[in-house]
Amino acid sequence: MWRTPLLLLLAAVMAVPARAQDGAKGPWRTNRPVRAVVLGGSISRYYAGNFGQYLQYGCSDLEVLNRGEVGAGASKILKNLKTAVLDEPDTRQGLGWVVVQGGLNSVWSPESTSWWLSRLFSQSHGEGLKVLALSLSPWGSDDDPRFDGWKALRLHRATEQVVEFVLGHLTPAQALGRRAAQRGGDDQKWQPGELPDIAIDLWRSPLRAGSSAPLRPREELADAFGRSPWAKQAADKDKWIQAARAVPQQFLAKPYHDFDHVHPNGAGHRLIAALVCQQAPAEWRCDCDAIRRAVWKGKIVPGKS
Repeated sequence: MWRTPLLLLLAAVMAVPARAQDGAKGPWRTNRPVRAVVLGGSISRYYAGNFGQYLQYGCSDLEVLNRGEVGAGASKILKNLKTAVLDEPDTRQGLGWVVVQGGLNSVWSPESTSWWLSRLFSQSHGEGLKVLALSLSPWGSDDDPRFDGWKALRLHRATEQVVEFVLGHLTPAQALGRRAAQRGGDDQKWQPGELPDIAIDLWRSPLRAGSSAPLRPREELADAFGRSPWAKQAADKDKWIQAARAVPQQFLAKPYHDFDHVHPNGAGHRLIAALVCQQAPAEWRCDCDAIRRAVWKGKIVPGKS
């Protein structure tokens, strides 16, 4: 969805993992006992201290290999699991975790996005891997035409539907729609492996603007309600108008903007890593305070206490 020249440039730039050591074979650069591959879109490929690098810095037994791809939607992320991970013996060797943060490039079709992510989780588990999934992160701007009027609420509700799937808050029928029948079995219960082992909620996190963003004016939304996707729900008109007014409060907070309102900056990635750290497996041996204090100086280094 965001294939700009800048993004393509960023895809080619990736810093060397923090605290690299000699002695490991293949793409792995350390002898740490736990290995994780990051899969996702352009957010996961951030060039100046991404959340995977912060995790490797702060988790003493974890090495992180980044296989995110700029512009990848959910179906492409699933393909990358096979082509960039499972079909690469040197990458697959010793791999224990898949860390997933993606789906925004296909979010306009939330049921399809959730379907492909569920297949990714299932295939990872079928390979004996564990899955830590990060939800989609806050995004949006009043200056982006995709967020004009009632389009904003529709797009954010699509994003929230994928978030709720990743967090395990929806049934298969709610998350996947008609695709739920393709799984076989009960469309009200998830089958083993279809959800991540650990799910991190970035959507309702301090990344979000919250009350620092003003509500949108009521009048314009009320006048256009008859042309909104909820026009037939006239009895709930006030509820939908209030939800549409509050959309800017679900945007990425401006202190975490990088070059646009979609991609978190280095401070945002450090916060993402800190949120992951709070739920990280004990085997990673993470120091959350070290992550919160760390800074990017061409590589991740200790910050001030």
